[in-house]
Amino acid sequence: MNTTTTVNEFAGNAVTKLCGVRYPIFLAGMAAISGPKLVAAVANAGGMGTIGGLRLPPLALRRWLRETKELTDKPFGVNLVPSFGGPDVFEAQFQVVLQERPRMLSLFYAEHYPRMIARAKDAGMIVMVQVGSVELARQAIAHGADIITAQGSESGGHLNRGTIGLLSLLPALIDVADGRPVLAAGGITNRDDVRTVMRMGAGGVLAGTAFVACEESNAHPLYKQKIVDATVDDTEYRTGYSFGWKYGTPHRVIPNRDKWNLLRFMGGGARAIDKPKMAQKLSLYAGQGVGKIDRVMSAAERVEELAKGLADERERDADGGFEGLQLRYA
Repeated sequence: MNTTTTVNEFAGNAVTKLCGVRYPIFLAGMAAISGPKLVAAVANAGGMGTIGGLRLPPLALRRWLRETKELTDKPFGVNLVPSFGGPDVFEAQFQVVLQERPRMLSLFYAEHYPRMIARAKDAGMIVMVQVGSVELARQAIAHGADIITAQGSESGGHLNRGTIGLLSLLPALIDVADGRPVLAAGGITNRDDVRTVMRMGAGGVLAGTAFVACEESNAHPLYKQKIVDATVDDTEYRTGYSFGWKYGTPHRVIPNRDKWNLLRFMGGGARAIDKPKMAQKLSLYAGQGVGKIDRVMSAAERVEELAKGLADERERDADGGFEGLQLRYA
């Protein structure tokens, strides 16, 4: 099989048609890490880039949106977290999004802000909601979400409920999605992961940790290297303190084991502009897919690797295998 040719011939499914992208491969909107360069690189490679809008003041959020538009003419999205900063902060960020109108609004679901979904859709945006339980998925669907992301407990960073593994959560959410596409998130790093979840009926994938270890990400070089060096044994599920979040919010990190370092108790995502000691001392956000990431690469290479899982499924579907596969091609 000529994999490159097959990838290039991928004609899309419900997700790609809805969002206007080539591949149903989504970048997670990671706060401070998913900046304009990474978002544009993913978009230009055919995926859906997503700006990490959490903790960005409205003026900074507007600047990132406009910088991204200068770097790509492809669709992209922005992620906001309603529970951060309270209603006033979220509304100020949301007003910027309504004015700039990226293709997609991604929400880390909070049931207290259902009107935001309707307002975003009225403005012409696609709304994706990331959840970790059937209960939250039902709420998001009732409020009009276009796409649901099944966030398995394998995921890095913050988890929305976050106690159910992806392979159990994904089919449960597909069952209640009422025909809406469901993306798979949690440990997605390569073509084999994509192939597995697409066979299960996923409409696409969302990846975070794999894109942290990309040349264009805003992650500190030491953070990227820790991801490359880590094995599948090296992440930890926590409910303690993580930077800027309410104590007890579930999250997954590569833990720092330095017993003399108090910052080891804090989860975070060290940025390129941070001092090296911050990346050395924090417990760094990462998912269980770290053991399959062996080098830092460009975002385009990462998208291509993930897209090869789509190509494999397209060829298998064309050969008549895996009857009932929910992926459909134009």
